[in-house]
Amino acid sequence: MQIKVIVILFLLAVFFLPSVANQDAYLDVFAQVSPSVIRQGQEGVLKIKIIPRASLRISANPELMIRFDNNSNLVYPKQFFTGSELNFKTVQEQDGIYLDFDREIEITFKVSEAALLGRQVISGEIVYTALFQDNWSIKTYQRFSTNFTSLRNTSLPRK
Repeated sequence: MQIKVIVILFLLAVFFLPSVANQDAYLDVFAQVSPSVIRQGQEGVLKIKIIPRASLRISANPELMIRFDNNSNLVYPKQFFTGSELNFKTVQEQDGIYLDFDREIEITFKVSEAALLGRQVISGEIVYTALFQDNWSIKTYQRFSTNFTSLRNTSLPRK
């Protein structure tokens, strides 16, 4: 029985992990939370800066989408946002319309009143279509993650 488990784990490591580790990072994604310490029941702001790799453009259509991973300690206005909802500027060229990432994205969230105390993680992915200079494209995603500390809010009634 133990040998079967070891063989299965080995096969997963050989075939699955290389594909995850070799995924090309076409975007640099920098995420941070402001403020870095938030009390239960209060709001924070997730700031995301996206920088495409040189000579790469991100298509405006199909739309870029930011999706959040489930976290019962956090309340988002929505579970995902599209590029048009985030009001990205677009650049029109003769071969298409592309997104201009000249500013940070700011998304407000709330720490649940019943949130666990301590380190909280905000994570998700950016789904986008990358267009290359030699006129080929790929729809892919880039993961992001950041954290902050949640503290007890003494002004909330105890349950």
